[in-house]
Amino acid sequence: MRVLLVQIRAPGDPMIVHEQQCIARRLGTRSYLLSTRNVFELAPERAWLDGIDALLVGGSGAFSVHDPRSQPWVAGLREVFDRALEDALPSFGICFGHQLLGLHLGGQVVTRSEAAERGTIELVLTEQGAADPVFGHLPSRFRAHTGHSDSVPEPPEAATLLAGADACRMQAFRVRGAPFWSVQFHPDLLGEEARDRYRAFAAELPPEQAALAQAHARLFDPDADDTAQLLGAFLDHARALTGNARAR
Repeated sequence: MRVLLVQIRAPGDPMIVHEQQCIARRLGTRSYLLSTRNVFELAPERAWLDGIDALLVGGSGAFSVHDPRSQPWVAGLREVFDRALEDALPSFGICFGHQLLGLHLGGQVVTRSEAAERGTIELVLTEQGAADPVFGHLPSRFRAHTGHSDSVPEPPEAATLLAGADACRMQAFRVRGAPFWSVQFHPDLLGEEARDRYRAFAAELPPEQAALAQAHARLFDPDADDTAQLLGAFLDHARALTGNARAR
């Protein structure tokens, strides 16, 4: 199983390796080969998906789909999304990946303080989420780790809402008729790993901002890792889909 992780991390960001390690832990001992591409190192192109069986698109830390610094590679990444959808490639977007997919499907991405979230939050599965082959193993109410300022406020027309929360309704969706899922939260992170990520941010900030980042780190509950198996469930389903396609 050949899995591609697309990263949106600037050169020198210590979270490049941290993100890779966390995802590898979530996928566990399953048989797969994980390769990575970083949009800051090479311009995204459709050929990135040559020979790939499953796609993961990670978070960004400091970048927004609206950020002028993002525009040189956003268009190319949308071409990657187009090919994934055309090829029915099992795919999963996380945080930035979720927002860009929402935008790509014709939805909006907004920056609103009332929808911003940090820390461990409670989410609720929709009826469609409970019946979904990837999300269906989660309890009807579950906790997840999140940190974002941007969000997709409403499901795009082509999306099926799978999970939501009070502040941010669009926490997870699947593209209708395609094996492409996305989440606003971070199933790649355990609570303690989320704390580590915010502490790493704090180490790079001036003292006043660092204190705020340290306070944000304490908002993550290390005993609330309900979504720890979600990426593994995705990969298991992707393997089943890939096997069925090859059998045909």
